[in-house]
Amino acid sequence: MTEFFKKNKRVLLNIFYPLLALGIVLTIWTVAAEVKNKPLLLPSVQVVFGRLGEICTGSIFWRSIGSTLLRTVETFLLAFCFAFVFALIGTFWTPLHRVLSPIITALRAAPTMAIILLSTLWLDYNESPLLIGFLIAFPLLYSAIYSAFTGVDKRLLEMAKVYNVSKANQALSIYLPSVLPYILDSTKSVISLTVKVVIAAEVIAQTKLSIGIEMMRSNLVFDIPTLIAWTVVAIILSFLLEILVNGIKKLVGAKYGYQAK
Repeated sequence: MTEFFKKNKRVLLNIFYPLLALGIVLTIWTVAAEVKNKPLLLPSVQVVFGRLGEICTGSIFWRSIGSTLLRTVETFLLAFCFAFVFALIGTFWTPLHRVLSPIITALRAAPTMAIILLSTLWLDYNESPLLIGFLIAFPLLYSAIYSAFTGVDKRLLEMAKVYNVSKANQALSIYLPSVLPYILDSTKSVISLTVKVVIAAEVIAQTKLSIGIEMMRSNLVFDIPTLIAWTVVAIILSFLLEILVNGIKKLVGAKYGYQAK
């Protein structure tokens, strides 16, 4: 048993700590619901998960999740592609980075709610979450990717020049292994934020077939168990996307010889 634990210590701890955190949250929730003793305002864990089981059986449930997931992935990929291209060009052509820097700062400083409200006036209910998610994710990804590119070890690049290593080999052998861990770390946090922002935009824009609109409907009729159940769904969706990114990071780590966290 001890030998098994030693060999699989990292895997077991990665399972243990999330389960411990979940147990703590559920315990606090249960105690708070008992102390508050107001089921309409703070329903018990059993009631919420019972309601979650009920809404899972409806076709609207899976269609709403699928639509929100598709919007999130589309938004993130669009923001990532633009951020990667601009950061790459900005690394080797400084004027572009200098022009983009104040724009990036402005986007990061702008209140999220202001962006959401303005976009709902400019676009329809389907397009608004895409624009909002893009405007939130793009500056974060750009900053992370640009920092990753500029943080590549200059000594390795100088050595590559001395030995006349081609640009293609430099990209594959120096840049790629150096920047990927940092880019994937940023991706993991930004994609979770994108889920939250897209859902918030769906609520304000009243986007049809979405997690956001289901949350709003629950709130309008003061159906707190259903509202919390949809919140749990959003958390699980974000968690699954993070697991996906972490899995990609482990595959990349195995290829380039670094350990993914």
